[in-house]
Amino acid sequence: MKFRDDLIKFICEDAGLDAADFDDNTELFSGGFIDSFTMASILEFIEEAVGVEVAQSDVTLENFDTVARIVAFVEKQRVG
Repeated sequence: MKFRDDLIKFICEDAGLDAADFDDNTELFSGGFIDSFTMASILEFIEEAVGVEVAQSDVTLENFDTVARIVAFVEKQRVG
């Protein structure tokens, strides 16, 4: 779960949030917690932190709207 913890820390720092403001299933983008600039930063963070290249076609709410979805996407990319 190290990636999950690092991701939450990154989101908090980049978006100025407190970890108590959201949980793994909070809709971050559609819920207004983060904006498109933070989303772009998250994509860059993923690519740098875990070496997973994120295709433009993969950037959807289904993959990136919650911490749980982001973690699942990264785990799927690592395996596949």
